[in-house]
Amino acid sequence: MKAMICAGEPSGDLRGAELLTALNSITPVEAFGMGGEALVRAGMKVAVDISGLSVMGFTDVLPALPGILRAERTLKRLALEMEPQVLILVDFPGFNMRLGSWAVKRGMRVVQYVAPQVWAWGGWRVRRLASSCSLLLVIFPFEEEFFRGRGVRAVFTGHPLADAVPRPRPSPRGEPEAALLPGSRNREVKALLPEMLGAFRILREEGTVQRASIAVSRSVDPRLYPAPGDGIVLADGPGSALQNAGAALVCSGTATLETAMHGVPQVVCYRTGAFNYTAARLMVRGVRRIGLVNLVAGEDVAPELIQGEAGRERMARELSRVMADPGREAMTGLVRRRLGPPGGAFRAAGEIVAFLGEP
Repeated sequence: MKAMICAGEPSGDLRGAELLTALNSITPVEAFGMGGEALVRAGMKVAVDISGLSVMGFTDVLPALPGILRAERTLKRLALEMEPQVLILVDFPGFNMRLGSWAVKRGMRVVQYVAPQVWAWGGWRVRRLASSCSLLLVIFPFEEEFFRGRGVRAVFTGHPLADAVPRPRPSPRGEPEAALLPGSRNREVKALLPEMLGAFRILREEGTVQRASIAVSRSVDPRLYPAPGDGIVLADGPGSALQNAGAALVCSGTATLETAMHGVPQVVCYRTGAFNYTAARLMVRGVRRIGLVNLVAGEDVAPELIQGEAGRERMARELSRVMADPGREAMTGLVRRRLGPPGGAFRAAGEIVAFLGEP
């Protein structure tokens, strides 16, 4: 199989690598396209590196636009030269929907893996998505019905976290510890980490917690993290930070699901610039919650602190409350069931191979 894979940010790079590994277990794959270290390790020839392409918010797009346009031109040229049997687009919706629409018009077979959250952004984006792919592989169970009801060929294959976090770890013992997961982008960490650290220091003075383990992302400027010491520990990613945590402050996103899968009660936090937030509020329709953990559960299993609410005093108060949450096991079980059984990437690979076998 000859496949062109396009992933534009670290999470998509990981999902794409898992999918490529699963595809190679079924049939040999010659893969090329856009990605990062994970896809390189999985055997893909990377023509466009994702460094600098991942942006967050409307004000981030303009300075990154020249690089984004160069990447788009390179990938279009590559697709025409290499003539892949399938173009696999992984998340990164704005970029990938444009590329997918271009490819579909030229008769290419296009698969989108990980759906853009158009159920939050409005029906007009569903129409764009439908014209940019032939098959949509979704990782949240409620998405399959949503997209099928709007004319998109969608299949729920399961969430990768079902494999990444096979079982919740036992309740921590020893000194009480909090996990701080401020995000995987510079903007997120700048906005949230100072307030999270402030909340930790408040609780440390009260004697509620003694240590804070910060999830460090390799895609974030290391200067944005504090030096370890005085109760602060730097951990390599969310899994390590959550290992001994009694509760967590978590940037809104996939990390909220990972936290739930580890059985750690959490407070979902979100802060961005005033312009970005106002623009997002004008565009979002029909979604009351922002935390994926709450959206997947279908109920409020974690408090959400947004914008001005996500300050250190409120964070400290909510974190103290959830540390004593008796519903940890029920929450974990509910989220785990909703995300499907392990093996999602292999089911997705099977769907792609079957799709390519169709006339």
